[in-house]
Amino acid sequence: MRVLVIGGGIGGLAVAKGLLDRGHRVRVYEHADRLRDGGAGVTIWSNGTAALRGLGVSLEGIGRRLHSLRAMTAGGRLLWEADLDEVTERLGSPTVEVPRSELLNRLAATLPREIFRFGRKCVGVREFADHVIADFADGDSEIGDVVIGADGQRSVVRRTVLGGEPARLTGWASWQGLTHSELPIAHGYQTLNIAGREGHCGLIPAGGGLLHWWFDMPWEEGRPRLTVADLRSVFSGWPEPVEALLESVTDEDLGFFPHIRHQVPKVWGGPRTTLIGDAAHAMPPAVAQAANQTMEDAWLLSRALSLVDGWPEPMLRDYERQRRPRVAKVSRTAALTSAQRRTPLQRIGKFPRWIATRSQVISLRSGSNVLSGLSRPSVRMGMA
Repeated sequence: MRVLVIGGGIGGLAVAKGLLDRGHRVRVYEHADRLRDGGAGVTIWSNGTAALRGLGVSLEGIGRRLHSLRAMTAGGRLLWEADLDEVTERLGSPTVEVPRSELLNRLAATLPREIFRFGRKCVGVREFADHVIADFADGDSEIGDVVIGADGQRSVVRRTVLGGEPARLTGWASWQGLTHSELPIAHGYQTLNIAGREGHCGLIPAGGGLLHWWFDMPWEEGRPRLTVADLRSVFSGWPEPVEALLESVTDEDLGFFPHIRHQVPKVWGGPRTTLIGDAAHAMPPAVAQAANQTMEDAWLLSRALSLVDGWPEPMLRDYERQRRPRVAKVSRTAALTSAQRRTPLQRIGKFPRWIATRSQVISLRSGSNVLSGLSRPSVRMGMA
């Protein structure tokens, strides 16, 4: 089949890899003039690393494998700690923190250069009985058998095919960065999350002395963005190494990302279209699953379309039926976790290590297709 992938981010490259390996003719259309490899770090949980493995993508040599996940209060009290080595043993796949640029370039390295079409902004999609057309801002059009919308929260493919509004703001935002650091945590193997009344902070080593850090705070559209000086004031007195980190960074290191969420639709496309990633299910980063769910989409959609012989709609809808319950559950959990940050609920209890570890296993498995073993579409080839 001729597959047109709209969007050259993590999801677009991952699904292109899966489909090329299954013999499809794939083109990736990206509106920027090159790969957009900015951003900070990506936490790839067991479901994400399993999905990448299923797509034939190795993370060998990049990022940092994580061994534990610790949560504390702003007063320095330990809430819980999960053993990620045990999570790896139970689920068969590790947790790795990777700079987004390295992940994107690793995915791109698995693809032939000739499949990329840069500087091509999609402005609409038209579906017909025997083909689909993607229209671009330069006046050109491309014909394919299937269009996959991997074009993010403001997806043109979603808007054209399904209508509706783009993802909505949740009332929170992240100020984050990825910087080289001499702090011990940057050279360790532990994620540290700190919860307080003013906001939340996270620090994760990303390999090579890089530290991914973020500060989450309530934010509404129209309010000014904070500076590093503002963060130093708000997070003064927080447990080490928060103050030391903020003394080591500048405004140039600071990225700003409002939190958003889509309601996950029941159907993600038309007879010859579907969506993956933020185009289908943008969610706040409270459970750090957005990229992982995107890679699960790419894994399952590639497998679904491997069975297509002619009419693709049954396989597209089957992919969506398998993915929707899982990703909708993760999206609800992310939204609930984000909403609870306005209350002290997350800062009250202390949990034994085994409960925190088991909770991670259950949560990752329940929101995953690749870990649950749902590996074959239920619709047979050629069925309408």
